[in-house]
Amino acid sequence: MALEFLFSRFGEIHDQFYDLLELSDFSIPTWLALGAGLQQLSTSYLPLHWSLYLPILWLGFRFSKAIFDTLRLPNASFADIKPGKWTTPFPELDNSSKTSTSNGVVVFLLGARLNHPFGKLAPGVVDLDVVFKDMWREAEKNRKKWSYLGRTSTLCDTSDTEGTTTVWVSYWKDLKGLQAFSASAAHRLGQNGWETGKYPHVGIMHETYHAPKGSWETIYGNFPAWGLGNSKYIVEDEMGGIQLGDTLVPNPKGSSMFSRMRWAKQNSGE
Repeated sequence: MALEFLFSRFGEIHDQFYDLLELSDFSIPTWLALGAGLQQLSTSYLPLHWSLYLPILWLGFRFSKAIFDTLRLPNASFADIKPGKWTTPFPELDNSSKTSTSNGVVVFLLGARLNHPFGKLAPGVVDLDVVFKDMWREAEKNRKKWSYLGRTSTLCDTSDTEGTTTVWVSYWKDLKGLQAFSASAAHRLGQNGWETGKYPHVGIMHETYHAPKGSWETIYGNFPAWGLGNSKYIVEDEMGGIQLGDTLVPNPKGSSMFSRMRWAKQNSGE
C-alpha cells in the first residue's frame, strides 16, 4: 500500500514537472559552457584518463546508436511514423449538439512568453505552469461537453533569441465549447492571476480561427499522428459508454487539396 502511494505520488510529480527544464530552454553556447565546466570539474576530482575517456565513450555510443538505428530503418526506428498518406475527415456532431459554429473546425492558439533572463526559473512561472497543465486536464475531462478534439504538445519558438516563447495549438468542434473552456475554473485562475499582476514576467496571447466545412483539409505523408491528425472525437457505444475515435484515415488515391475539402464537406452530410 505504501509503495502504491509512493509510485502514485511520483507519477503525479513527474506529470506536473517533467518539462520544467528542457533542452530548448538553453542556447548552444550555454550548453557548451556547461559541458566545459563539467569537464573542468571532472579533471579536478577524477583520474585524468576517466575525464578523457568519458566524453569520448559517450560520443562513441551516440554515433554507434545512430548507425545502428539507420540500419534498422524504417521498421524499428521512428516507430511513431504512419507510412503512406493520411487525412482527417472526422464525423460531424449529431443534430442535438450542433451550433452555428459547429460546421467545421475551430483552431485555438494559446501562447506564453517568458520575459525574464532565467526563463522557466523566473518568479511565478512554475505556478503558472501548474495552471496551464490543469487547464488542459480540465479540457480532457470535459471533452464531450466542450467538443474538445485535442491539442499539440508544447511548441517552442526557436527564433526567439530574447525570451522563451511556447505555443499550444488546440482543436475544437465549435466556439461554444471553446467559450466554456475559457470560463472554466482552471482558465479563470490563470487569467485572473495574470490580470492582477501575479505573473509579471509572462506575456500571453491567443488566436482563434473557425474553418467551416469545405474550407480546411489535412495531409500527412510518412508522418507521426500530429495536430488535427492526433485529435480524438467522441464515440458512444451500444452500452452507452464513451470511447475516443481516431481522426486519421487513409488518403484517397490521387486526391488534391481541393478534392479533400470537397470530400470532407460531402462526408458531413451536406
